[in-house]
Amino acid sequence: MVKPAVAVILLVIAGQGPGSAVAAPSTETAKRCIHYAYLVYPHKRPGSVHMSGDRQAYFTDCMAKDGNVPPPSSSKP
Repeated sequence: MVKPAVAVILLVIAGQGPGSAVAAPSTETAKRCIHYAYLVYPHKRPGSVHMSGDRQAYFTDCMAKDGNVPPPSSSKP
């Protein structure tokens, strides 16, 4: 026989399962974030000094904010 207190605990634990999962960012969000990351930190020529990881940090931050970052200003005329 299951005690009532144990049954309540099992029901509470079972209720916190898959329903509390967070959805992954969409494909459009990832495309927008990688596009913005390359606008802010453009690709360097082969043989130049390696990047400092700023582009990856920008992309990670953008994905964490679900793509809700201001569009970077373009330095091209």
